[in-house]
Amino acid sequence: MKRERCWVWFRGGLNERPHWVGGFYASTDDQDGILIQHASYRDCRVPAWRVTQQEPSDPHVSPEIPDNAVWQLF
Repeated sequence: MKRERCWVWFRGGLNERPHWVGGFYASTDDQDGILIQHASYRDCRVPAWRVTQQEPSDPHVSPEIPDNAVWQLF
């Protein structure tokens, strides 16, 4: 299992724009998606399109979000 620092895309809330959040660690294994971990959030598995290892130049520019995108895997 490989573990790397990463940024995760969040869709925002009522008073918050969609944005990238740093400080996560991403791990991959034989299961679908990427396991993300952060001290302030619970561990969860998300699709790869929500994660990047490169720091975004603009925290509000979204990734390519697939049609009918799944946001969290269980």
